[in-house]
This record gives sequence, structure tokens and C-alpha cells, in this order.
Amino acid sequence: MIDRNELLLNDFSTRSFRDMADRDYIHARLAHRHRLIPQFQWSALHCLEKYVKAILLYNRIPSKELKHEVSEGLSRINNGAKFSIDLPTECLKFIDRLESGAEFRYFEVSYYSKQEDLILLDKTVSYLRRYCQVLDYKIKNGNEEVNILNAMINRINSSAADNVIDTCITSGWLEGIMKKKDHPARNALLWKNLYFGDRKRHSITMILYSESGNSPLYLHPEILDLVLQYVFLPKRIANAWREEMQRRKKKV
Repeated sequence: MIDRNELLLNDFSTRSFRDMADRDYIHARLAHRHRLIPQFQWSALHCLEKYVKAILLYNRIPSKELKHEVSEGLSRINNGAKFSIDLPTECLKFIDRLESGAEFRYFEVSYYSKQEDLILLDKTVSYLRRYCQVLDYKIKNGNEEVNILNAMINRINSSAADNVIDTCITSGWLEGIMKKKDHPARNALLWKNLYFGDRKRHSITMILYSESGNSPLYLHPEILDLVLQYVFLPKRIANAWREEMQRRKKKV
């Protein structure tokens, strides 16, 4: 008999992390489509963070002190779960780039995007999200119980390797959006998406777009102490700009 609290904990993981991540994902796609790049990066980081926290909780691996640290969360999964997640190199680099600056909402640091960032987000979500479910469980096969973990991992690996339009999740929030053709968010999810949809796409046509912006503190680090009189900046950011200011003075 399955413990009721275990079921409720899994429900918390689904509704508080995976479902919210699904919404962040669509929000990120909308932001990118309308060229709101800092907002795209912020929502992209948030969605990946929540997917990772969902996987950690499904597998009962603590994440209490994790904030927007996707890479650290992946490391904990690979060290603590009964399976490992091997994301493509380009997805890992995309995560590293988001972690280096997307969490800063007030332009404390400069930002830049690459032309393929929307495709990279779609690919990263498609790989990572397949693990956002209970994978380690048993089913009845005649008079014996069979653990389904290996079969689920094989299905996930096969789907990811072949770019199959199979999310491996039967009743998630995104799956519901794809089925409801009149849902307002459906177009935002499926627009130019190679990885989610009701049919497999081999190619898409889109205008590639990149953008960058220099932080006010990059342009004028000398105002740091003045800024700190009025607003909060994380200590590590303030220290980094002080170091940059000293470096520039030495070059003069």
C-alpha cells in the first residue's frame, strides 16, 4: 500500500514545481518572441530551476538551500538518484550562461543572448522535463512486483535520442495545453518549437535574433557607493564591481 504522505509529496512536486515550471517555460517563449531578452533569460532560468527541483523532490533528494542553481541541482541528481541525466553539451553551456547573469533582475550585470537561445531552451526543457515524474516505482505483473525504473529510463533515452514528440509524461500541464486547441497559451508553446507539438518537425524557419546590453555599473562603476546608499545589491556583485573599478584605474 502506498503511503498517503508520499502521494501528497509527489503531488506537491508536480503542482508546485513541474506545473509552475511549465508556465515559466511558456512565459520565456513569449518573452523571446517579443524580444524581451532579459525577461526571457529570467523566466528560462526559473523554469529550469523548478524542473530540477521537481526531479530532486520526486527522488527525495533535499534542495532546501538551492536558489537558482540549476547546475548544482543536476549534480545532486546525478550523485543521489538511481539514474543520471546527461544533457547535451550545448544545453549545459546554455545553463551556465543563464546562471552567470539571468538571476539579476535590475541590470546589475551586463547581459547577452545568442541567436539560437530559444531553440536551446526548447531542447534543454525537452531533455530535462522527461525526468520530472515518479520513475522509481513497482507495478504488478501476475503474482510479482516489477520495478518500472529501467523501462522508464529506456523510454526517456530513446525519445530524447530520436527527437520523438513523446514527452514521456501522460497528464502534465503542457500536455493539457497541447490537447486544448483553443487554449490561449497553446500558440505560445508550439510556435517554432522543434521539441513540443502534436507532430514531429524536422526543421523550422525563423529570424535569428541576438541582443546584448551593458549594465549601468559596467559603464560607470564609480557610482557604486552612491547606488549602495539607496538600493540593495548582493555583496558579491558590489565586490565584483569594486574589483573592476580598481582594475580599470590600474590600466589608466
